Amino acid sequence: MFTFLFKTTTYYILLKKFRHQIILVILSLIAISFINGIYEDIYKVAKVSNKENLFTLLLIKWFLVLCIVGYNLYKLKQIKLSDEEKKEILTSEPKSYSPSIQKLLEKETLLSTTDIILEKYKK
Repeated sequence: MFTFLFKTTTYYILLKKFRHQIILVILSLIAISFINGIYEDIYKVAKVSNKENLFTLLLIKWFLVLCIVGYNLYKLKQIKLSDEEKKEILTSEPKSYSPSIQKLLEKETLLSTTDIILEKYKK
């Protein structure tokens, strides 16, 4: 299934164009989970010893998470596709399909299993 998706030029162009942003988002998710793990550990220690610092700890955690998310949104918003890239994406066609897929693409209407069963018993 995934080989069919990545055979098309559109996905290849988008993957090539946004590779750094995809890596940035994955690393940000890892950083957020790391911050959450540290928060849980400090929360367990602070809950026992010092209860007035828990609110500050929670604010610091969410401030860091929001900084990471905000930075990702800022970087993603800065990406602009040139007119040439837009034309290439919109006019690109798949390179080649297997004969069975090509046969499906050439059909005008596709029948569901129910339609096939109904056609069989109508005759």
